[in-house]
Amino acid sequence: MLLQKKNFEDFYNEIRDQFPKMRELDTWNKYVWTLDGYENSMIMIELSKEMANWVANGKESEGKKLMDVIERYFHEGDMPLTSIIYTDFLLTIMEAKKDVREVIKKMMGSETEKQYKNLFEFYREQDMD
Repeated sequence: MLLQKKNFEDFYNEIRDQFPKMRELDTWNKYVWTLDGYENSMIMIELSKEMANWVANGKESEGKKLMDVIERYFHEGDMPLTSIIYTDFLLTIMEAKKDVREVIKKMMGSETEKQYKNLFEFYREQDMD
């Protein structure tokens, strides 16, 4: 019996349930987040930026908790979801300030780290401090 992979709605509901600060973001009102549409790119970028802000403000335990969810969804998520996590969530981390980005990279699980390193085929990290 095949397990059904989790989709965007599953992911967003889990994020909103586990992270009250994420629930407060404007994102949920600005974008349609229950469909497999392009707006998911914008949502993932905002989630990644919010997590980077947590890390920058010393809330590393919350950042690690979110990165653990990201790791799990690389295994449990469907292809549209994992593609947007890969291209938009992780790519936004590449654009974070170097000190924040380095902390986040240490929080990555093995699959997340592998996917992050795959991005180097197409992009490079920002060098700004």
